[in-house]
Amino acid sequence: MKLKTHALDRLLEALSPALSAELERVTQETRESLEQEFNQRLQRAASDAEAAAQSNAAAGAAADLNRAVAEATEKTQEATRAEVTEGLERQFAQRLAENSNHVRSEVAAERARLQEQLEQWKAFADIQRQLAESSSQPEILTQFLDLAQLFANALAVYIVKADGLALWKSRGQAAFPDIISQQTTDAESFFRPVTVRGRTVAAVFAAPPFKPEVMEFLSGCLERAIEVFGLKLRTYSPRLRVSEKTVAVSSPGTELNPEEQRAHADARRTARLLVSEIKLYHEQELESGRQNNDIYQRLQREIDTGREMYQHRVKSAVFGGPDYFHEELVRILGANDPGRLGPAYPGPKNS
Repeated sequence: MKLKTHALDRLLEALSPALSAELERVTQETRESLEQEFNQRLQRAASDAEAAAQSNAAAGAAADLNRAVAEATEKTQEATRAEVTEGLERQFAQRLAENSNHVRSEVAAERARLQEQLEQWKAFADIQRQLAESSSQPEILTQFLDLAQLFANALAVYIVKADGLALWKSRGQAAFPDIISQQTTDAESFFRPVTVRGRTVAAVFAAPPFKPEVMEFLSGCLERAIEVFGLKLRTYSPRLRVSEKTVAVSSPGTELNPEEQRAHADARRTARLLVSEIKLYHEQELESGRQNNDIYQRLQREIDTGREMYQHRVKSAVFGGPDYFHEELVRILGANDPGRLGPAYPGPKNS
């Protein structure tokens, strides 16, 4: 047993250098192998770390980019939204202002149109009332001119004279001919004869611009007013009747009772209206009569007709009193000079 152990020791002693060298070689190889594997793993880990880092960096960059894009987009959207909102508000304000101005213009135009219609209807109502309340034909014609001038640039009233329709009075700046007829007027002007009981007594002439339908209406009102006024003059007025006990006028110094005073006032008014009508339609003859002191000779038919109408209306009221018709003939036709009536004039009556 000892021999085997000794032999083994000797064998091991003999093999020890070789074993040591082999063991060292194996150890070296193992170390190198482990180092190589470690380096490879380290490189892979470094590569993986670098790749991971790059990936993370790329992801972060992408995230930053996305975040930046998102922020830029949001800012752009906000700016665009603000700009669009501001633009819409500006357009809305402009459109609102335009519509408001348009509405104001329409309202103003409508108000003006309604005001014009109101003035027109007011004039329509006024002219019929004022014409009916006029106390003479000259007043009727003057009232007509004053009211009708609102609806024409210029207008005139012509009355019947011996040589045709002669200019009486006018309103406006237009130049009107002294004598006119339907044949001498142009198509652009307004011409309307005023006819009473089939006889032309006057005419209305208007220069453009004018409102034809309004002028036609007003001329009709004038025609009716003249006709009604003539009927009033020719109709016996019941309110002028007095009893036979009050027929005689009181002697000088005696005061008239209220009923007599009214009768005399109405008689004077009737005389004034009748004589004014004579003057209105016969101004040319009247002027010649004044110059030649023969008014009655030139206007005898008109004066006698007026006298008959006067006596028909007042003979029962102021019989035996002053001749108001004579007084108005002297005042209106004779211009306060009785000599102008001429030697043919019979003088006052009922005096």
